[in-house]
Order: sequence, then C-alpha cells, then structure tokens
Amino acid sequence: MKKIALYLLAGTFLLGCGGDDSGSGSGLNVELLPGIYTGTTDEGEYLEGLVDDNKRLWFVYSENEDFLGFINSNESVVPNNGNFTVLGKNYSFDSRNPRNIKIDGDYRISKTLKGEISEPSSDSSLDASKITYNLGYDENLSAIKLTLDRVNNKIYTGISHMTGDINSSPTTIKFTTDGNFTIDDSGECVIDGKFTPSVSGRYFISTVKFSGTLCPEAGESYTGVAILEDGNELLFVGAEAMKDKGLAFVSLDD
Repeated sequence: MKKIALYLLAGTFLLGCGGDDSGSGSGLNVELLPGIYTGTTDEGEYLEGLVDDNKRLWFVYSENEDFLGFINSNESVVPNNGNFTVLGKNYSFDSRNPRNIKIDGDYRISKTLKGEISEPSSDSSLDASKITYNLGYDENLSAIKLTLDRVNNKIYTGISHMTGDINSSPTTIKFTTDGNFTIDDSGECVIDGKFTPSVSGRYFISTVKFSGTLCPEAGESYTGVAILEDGNELLFVGAEAMKDKGLAFVSLDD
C-alpha cells in the first residue's frame, strides 16, 4: 500500500469521527462530529480531511507537499462503544486503479480520531498492509463558513489528477455565477461543474461532468466535496457513482 499521507481537502476515505466533550474518555457512543481533522500517521505524514454532514470520510494525502491521492469511505461512520469499522477506497494518483481499504477507528476521547487503515493483500497468505493514524478536530478550519460569493467570478490555477493517469495536468478553473464553473486542462474534453454549499456551510458539494466528441471521459460525472483553505486555496475531490475512478484538483499559490 502506498504511504497514506493525508493533505486535505474538504467529502474520499479514511478516518473517523468526533463528538462533543460529554463522551470524553468514557468509551460510550458519541455522535460523529462533522468538520475538518488534522494529524499524522505512524510514518510521520501530515493528515487533513473532512467528515461531511452525512458522516462520511473524505481525505486527501500528500508527502513533502506532493499531492498523492485521496481516500473516501463508502458509507457513514457509526461508532459502537467508541469504535468503528468502515470500508472505503484509496484513489492513488500513481496510474493504479482505486484500491479497497478497511478503516478501523477508536473515538473515545472527544474530537480525537485514531486507528488503523489496512489494504488487504491479493495473496491471502500475506498480512494486509497497514498504517496507523491519529487526528484531532481543527476548530479554526471547521469554523469557516463557505458561501458562493467566495468563488463566484474567480479563477483558480493548479494541478488536476485522475485515477489511472500517470501524469498530473495543469488546470484552470473559471467560475461564473451561482457556483457554476468550467475547467480548462488543455485536453480534448469539455468539462463543467457546479458547487453547492453544504447544509453546515463547512464545505461545498461538487459535481464535475465531462463531454466532447473526442473526450475519452465523455459522459462521466464525478461527485464529491470542496473546501477553501488559508489564502483562498481551493481543493476538491470526487468519484464516479461506481467508485471506479477519482478526480481531484488543488490550486497553486499565486
């Protein structure tokens, strides 16, 4: 399994959850607290990710500021006596297909997530590849409320990544009004999409669609999440309905 160093966005599928302080240290069930979490793995990588309003996990990962991919849980996280297990996908941008993963977690200290991510081996005689993680709820990032006036009529330049592509692509995203945008990646596709504010306002729900006669991805649609970080930097990730491919964009500093 490739090193999992989460970098965030805001949405694809790793860790666990948070809760209010009433459950701290008790081991009792606590409600998953949506928001942004940051931390590290046992290999020293920086992690940052989103628990969305439906308590699903969306995390992107990087190493030495190099964006490597993202993880998404297939379903909502529901702790049982402070523990949880959820299946998900690892969308690595190293020209490999998405891999199935299992996320085990422990949430017994309020707003602290820790546990293990494993990727089963195709050889049943071998142990699954595993890493451990430890994250904390980020009060400052989780308090940011995103509205469409933050992106309307803005232009973002950066790098886009798609599962199965060996190289990243220089990409420009141009927003018009009401969260609508077009993407120019110097390819043969017509790419457009839309951001819709989430109920909590912590992130945008993103949709991206491909079309064009010569476009290899024509007809594909990706749904996911997006956030704005410090300095108005944009990050979004999404996956196809069948979860066979993932798409991500990270803007670059001016």
